[in-house]
Amino acid sequence: MTHTTLMRSELLETPERLADQWANNLDSIAVIGADLIARDADPWWVTARGSSSHAGAFFAAAAGLAAGRVVGEITPSLFTVYGRKPRLKGSMVLAISQSGAGSDINAVVEAANASGALTVALTNNRESALASTATHTVDLSMGAEKAVAATKTYLGTLAAGARLIATVADDREMDAALERLPQTLAERRDQHEPLEAGALGDFDQAGFVLGRGVGLGIAREIALKFKEVCVTPAESFSAAEFIHGPLTLVGPGTPVLMICLDDATRHGLLDTARQLADLGAAVTLLGPCLDGIETDAKLRVFSRPATGNVYTDAIAIAFDLYGALETRAVALGYDPDQPPNVHKVTSTY
Repeated sequence: MTHTTLMRSELLETPERLADQWANNLDSIAVIGADLIARDADPWWVTARGSSSHAGAFFAAAAGLAAGRVVGEITPSLFTVYGRKPRLKGSMVLAISQSGAGSDINAVVEAANASGALTVALTNNRESALASTATHTVDLSMGAEKAVAATKTYLGTLAAGARLIATVADDREMDAALERLPQTLAERRDQHEPLEAGALGDFDQAGFVLGRGVGLGIAREIALKFKEVCVTPAESFSAAEFIHGPLTLVGPGTPVLMICLDDATRHGLLDTARQLADLGAAVTLLGPCLDGIETDAKLRVFSRPATGNVYTDAIAIAFDLYGALETRAVALGYDPDQPPNVHKVTSTY
């Protein structure tokens, strides 16, 4: 009998858990959204670490695109290590922590509360210190996640953050796509061929994962997972930044995975992909509706089913890549449930 890793079994629960999330947070998201709309001039901030910070990057990009809100990042060490107390009165501080137990994130929320900020927590533990401290809490409702590598909680955080933005922006199309997302991912899981591990096969040496816009937070997360479960060095960059200094690191065979969503970033991403292929890099383009893109020995394309909305496309691509990374980790002989030297809850105080 083939052993199923916790990482895979938890990932495959995602559609059902997203349905739980929506059912459990209808009222709370409406209340939070109304509070944010009423404070229309307030600056927005996000604080998080690890996978949660990558979800924060997705939230920031989506907030700018869909709601016209610029989101800044708060570094927890400003409060914890340096002991500073920045003025946050009149701000919204979004704290993301899957466990809700990270003392560094909780310290930011406590200081923000004391400063007069509105604090909002996204956490998978409604009994956590974070949930009890924040002004508002969205319960991710993704069920217990025992695997060290976060999958369903990361995807749930993307969806919950997008729900808040759709509510504030009154974006009916985005909201409808998010409401369809549990069914969309269930069909992806049950009726479509999974993304093959071969899409990652060029990463037999250190490489790069690139994205732009709402794809950048996905690129950062996938680069982390390459290191965490495949023990493979991978760094993430905005594709716009990569063609400057980091371009010097590209040589024959350098693996480059590009998250290529179907929005205004696509044209520039395709140009960058061809530029990198011309330099000899082994480039893989991954995204929805990529059929018809000309390929060659140095430029491979994996087109995935579209979801009808760029935000849910990004979430679905992350879902696909998690599955491919788990398959690759197992094929390499690694146990993605027990990555070397890493623990589930990390607090950097």
